[in-house]
Amino acid sequence: MAEGASGAAMNGTTAALLAVCLYYVGAGLLKSAGARMEPLRGDRPGHLLVQVTRSGRWLTGVVVFAVGVELQLIAFAELPLGLAQPLFSASLVVLLGIAVCCFGERPTPREWLGLAVFAAGTLLIAVSMRLDGGDIGTAPSGVLLCAVTVPSLVLPIALFSWGDRRRPPRHARPLAGVEYGVSCGILVGAVEVTVKGLTLVSIQPGPQVLLTTPYPYLIGVAVILAMAQGTIALQRCRLAVCVSVCTIVAKTYLIVVGSLLYGGDWPADPLFGVPRILGIGLAASALLAFPRYEPAAPRPGRPSPRPPASGPPPAGPDGRSSSSMTSNAVSISGRVPPR
Repeated sequence: MAEGASGAAMNGTTAALLAVCLYYVGAGLLKSAGARMEPLRGDRPGHLLVQVTRSGRWLTGVVVFAVGVELQLIAFAELPLGLAQPLFSASLVVLLGIAVCCFGERPTPREWLGLAVFAAGTLLIAVSMRLDGGDIGTAPSGVLLCAVTVPSLVLPIALFSWGDRRRPPRHARPLAGVEYGVSCGILVGAVEVTVKGLTLVSIQPGPQVLLTTPYPYLIGVAVILAMAQGTIALQRCRLAVCVSVCTIVAKTYLIVVGSLLYGGDWPADPLFGVPRILGIGLAASALLAFPRYEPAAPRPGRPSPRPPASGPPPAGPDGRSSSSMTSNAVSISGRVPPR
């Protein structure tokens, strides 16, 4: 019996790590595809749909993302949230490797700090696991699920569309991608929380049970919205910033909302509950370290003025000195000629 539980946990751990790695590979494909598209906007969904459906690379990224969702179903079926969340977060190393090696990005010191703070919070969440490991939880009612997840789908879309309708200041610095990452992270978090519930509901026999629940429909809508917003965000901003912030928001959303909806492994002992709460707070505070704007480009140095030439001023073509010619120009035009 113990061997079976150990094998199930190992399968869940492997599935969790592979799922998030595939998410990051899919994000890299979306960014590469978005670089070949016309500028995309959140308030032009028709144009967005035409652009993405014409891109084979984008569709490949969608397939990779869908395989990651399937693996996440396996992970949630075997692991409690307190263990799944740190495993999902540990795969950020893969994201940084893709951003640096494939796109030549270099995270700034503040971005490294944000990742370090998130890693510390994730470690505290892992430490807070109950000694018995807890269980995978129980599914809530469909009404409660919709009451929590539907606003999480509507709010990012409203904010994203409103932001695209605003005209930025003429000399505004480009955004680093924090806002886009937060918006996408809420959507991805809603996907993961709903996938967790689908895992619990699918234990019941019969496929007709799934079709009578809101889980498959919420997952479909959330995935489509997350892919659309993610493509726009990755077209405008760096992969390392957008997806790192998205991961921080999504995994924090998962551990908080998922624990409230499904229970299962929330520690009742304060000895384990305090690290869980501190870990969640530390993970969320990692967003404060990420800069909102890209670093300002260095201004080109001003050329040094020429030293005055010694001796009399050079003569013009008619034999007069340039100083007398300048005086005549001033008297005729009434303004100093440009030097």
